[in-house]
Amino acid sequence: MDDSAALGVGIAVVCAALAVSNCGAARRPPSNDYGVTRCPAAANDDLLSVDALQCWFSARHGRWRTLSHESHFDVLVVEVEALDVRDGEAIARRFAGQKGSEFTEILLYVHPERTVANAQVRRVQWTRDGGFSVLDFPE
Repeated sequence: MDDSAALGVGIAVVCAALAVSNCGAARRPPSNDYGVTRCPAAANDDLLSVDALQCWFSARHGRWRTLSHESHFDVLVVEVEALDVRDGEAIARRFAGQKGSEFTEILLYVHPERTVANAQVRRVQWTRDGGFSVLDFPE
């Protein structure tokens, strides 16, 4: 093999290695888990349980966790932190699926996990009569 062919093979190997390492980085979870573990199955079955306040759930765009929840008469208000606020509606659907018979309205406030300039909070509102609506506003 001449020098130019060897150089071409070397470049191809380096490019392949970079592509593989970048793919792995894209799938790797955020490095700081804040001491919070992944959720057990019991937490998935009851999103308002103590177990659900102490773990990370999985969503399409990353992870999320419940920060707090409280109810006011027949309204449930939930504060969550998510890697990506785009998961807000899917998270709200989970709460509505589990707790929709107990509440007439569920308000889910999704805060971004990382502090980002111009970060948006996403509010997802669910009502029995109106379904889902989404509102984004600055944090």
